[in-house]
Amino acid sequence: MKQYYQVGTKTFAQPFAALRESAKTGLFSEYIVPDDYKHSFLGIDPNKLPDNKTLMQQKAEYLNNNYNCRFHYSGGVDSHSVINLVDWPMHYMYLRGLIDVRHVDEEYMFGYDYLEQTNKPREIRYITLDEFEVWKDLEAPYKYADFYYGVSPSWLSGYDIANSDAYDLEVMGYEKPMLYNKDGEYYWVLHDGTDILVDANRVDFFLDDYFPELAVKQVYTYYNYFRKHHSDKQGFLNWRSADQYKLLKLMGRDLDRPAQPVKKTLEDWNSHYHLNYKQQRTFDELVSLGRTDIITSWIKHGENLIDTVSPAPHSLHITTKELEGYGTVQLPERIVRLGAIYKIHENELELLDHADISKL
Repeated sequence: MKQYYQVGTKTFAQPFAALRESAKTGLFSEYIVPDDYKHSFLGIDPNKLPDNKTLMQQKAEYLNNNYNCRFHYSGGVDSHSVINLVDWPMHYMYLRGLIDVRHVDEEYMFGYDYLEQTNKPREIRYITLDEFEVWKDLEAPYKYADFYYGVSPSWLSGYDIANSDAYDLEVMGYEKPMLYNKDGEYYWVLHDGTDILVDANRVDFFLDDYFPELAVKQVYTYYNYFRKHHSDKQGFLNWRSADQYKLLKLMGRDLDRPAQPVKKTLEDWNSHYHLNYKQQRTFDELVSLGRTDIITSWIKHGENLIDTVSPAPHSLHITTKELEGYGTVQLPERIVRLGAIYKIHENELELLDHADISKL
């Protein structure tokens, strides 16, 4: 699915370019999900579907039999649950370490070693110091669809892939559905929070329309779990706030892998934001290389982005954090857009008007 953004009569692949136009005009930047994508999940009775594992196997075989796929692998729970379902033609991994990838990219080292140990076809992309020069280009947010404000510009890899026709489909291990509970009425929302390969032929393995039965099964597994165990939780339901491993197992994930260096919780994200341990280790490497100018440029870049985009309606969350040696840093993050809202009924999904946020 190729999503896009619309501001008035203009369309954009790059969300920040849309927000800049929105800031100029005062018109809302809307996230557009194609109608055929939205309608693909309708009319599927979850009670007649096989289990998640069976559907995952069927989907992997469907993709591999019909498309030339490149499978994006991190070694995380999602992608590791899919890697061995079929023999993917290529496995892709991106690493951020400039000096010591095993330190900076500790989270991905299980996956890195697994690809080597199993001798799977692999394409490893390493970041280069030259790529960090992008922070001196104030037009970067408006040129790259995957742009986000972390000091490591890994989204440049996504830009390369989006502009390549080497494979029919880029298969991502994403993701868990986002559900919303309002007084016992449950909804599934499609959103643009997954900001990777926005402009490419991307498959979000667990949630897209190439094999919509799996997505519907994932939604109802999530829905039944929260309704049974956390019916008191209102608003958006995040898997990190539940019994993560019990829920993931129900959703068909393979949990037989080493624990990641940091358990991903809502508290951890809110505490560190874009200054998580991977970013901190990147800062340390830049200092070791004598490139504090890049850090300074990154900080100024964020300030410029905020000045340019923040006048747009519902544009940015801005968090301030202390960065040792640099004082208070402002960290901009796009406010997530909704592209579709489905009300969850016992036997089917009902598509609502996503432009009416009061439906939630």
